[in-house]
Amino acid sequence: MKFPIFISSIILLITLSISPPSHAEDVEAVKSVDILPYREAVKGFRNVVKANVFEYVIENGDNSTILLRLKGADLIFTLGSDVLTIVKDEIRDKPIVFIFVLNPNAVIKSQSPHITGIDINIPPEEQFNALLQVAPQVKRIGVICDPSKSQSIIDEAEAAAKKLGVSLVIKKIDSKEEAINAISMLEGNVDAIWMSPDTTAITPESINYMLLFAFRNRIPVIGISDKYVKSGVLLALSFDSEYIGRQAGEMANRILEGKDIKEFSLIKPRMVKFSINLNTAEKIGIKIPERVIRLADRVYR
Repeated sequence: MKFPIFISSIILLITLSISPPSHAEDVEAVKSVDILPYREAVKGFRNVVKANVFEYVIENGDNSTILLRLKGADLIFTLGSDVLTIVKDEIRDKPIVFIFVLNPNAVIKSQSPHITGIDINIPPEEQFNALLQVAPQVKRIGVICDPSKSQSIIDEAEAAAKKLGVSLVIKKIDSKEEAINAISMLEGNVDAIWMSPDTTAITPESINYMLLFAFRNRIPVIGISDKYVKSGVLLALSFDSEYIGRQAGEMANRILEGKDIKEFSLIKPRMVKFSINLNTAEKIGIKIPERVIRLADRVYR
């Protein structure tokens, strides 16, 4: 009779040892839209973070109830520029970890010591290097930008272009309405176009026109994500949504464990994916080497 009791005691001890703690921190995951990349990122975040995770979507309108809930959180995880802009101004006494912000320095400014996150922008030098592997004949890369949004990135891109022996042709704009005209002004002056992470320059209308312009002039475009390669851009270096969610979860764990958020600097995605569109390459007359195709994580034909 003692044998079953002994076994039961062991099972009970094992169960207690793997049970979650009686209190776990609460993390609020907030996004502006419910789209697949955001869902994948939250999935990765949940798989890593040692906390209860609650999800919300902040839309246009009255979000006072959600914001009140956020004020009781131990940490806030934001996905997207719009949500970060709203939350950072409303909540200043809670740590915020963000992803999916195109130009974070322009959003968070220097007066936000309670905010850190993952800078999803791939360094321009890596992007230009990828382009030159595919199209070594390129000497002039055009870009549309709003200096108030992306001057630091443009400065980095100019330095990268100089290092690689190519020139960066910059057309500056102040509003979204100027983007299409600025793209037209690149005609005859560039051998490729780089999509900079600039919310003034990159709109659905400007992207559609950029693709038409590139096909008409038979020049490649460097995209800012895989979805643009699928739509006709020649190539892109981008990140894996679920993986950067995991990275954000790792960062959140360290903050919840007591590390001061002020000690965190922005980090880059650890995993970068290379996408190419062979159909686009054929249309604009570029022969992509087989060795480059083998290196690609995603190939569209």
